[in-house]
Amino acid sequence: MEQEDFGTFEKELAHYTRAIGHPARVAVMLAIARKGSEMHGEIVDVPPLSKATVVQHLRELKRAGFIQGRIFGTKAHYYLDKGEIGKFSTLFKDFQNSMETKEAP
Repeated sequence: MEQEDFGTFEKELAHYTRAIGHPARVAVMLAIARKGSEMHGEIVDVPPLSKATVVQHLRELKRAGFIQGRIFGTKAHYYLDKGEIGKFSTLFKDFQNSMETKEAP
């Protein structure tokens, strides 16, 4: 099957789950949330990840829309996009509800 064979719901949910499908990306998002959801001037520290690895995961999270801002080398200003995270949360809740009601969203 081609991607165009699926509806908007399936495509959007897959987009988000693919972005957070790596435990390091979840760890990066949690680390940012613990710091107040916004970072100025430094890359968040996520042991045992190297700074370069964190930057790579930040870029993926930004591409997915979970993070906004600028990331350049070891300096950055970025923040969690609560609106985008809320959209993912709503989609996932709709998915859960469809399991209970057996109706597709």
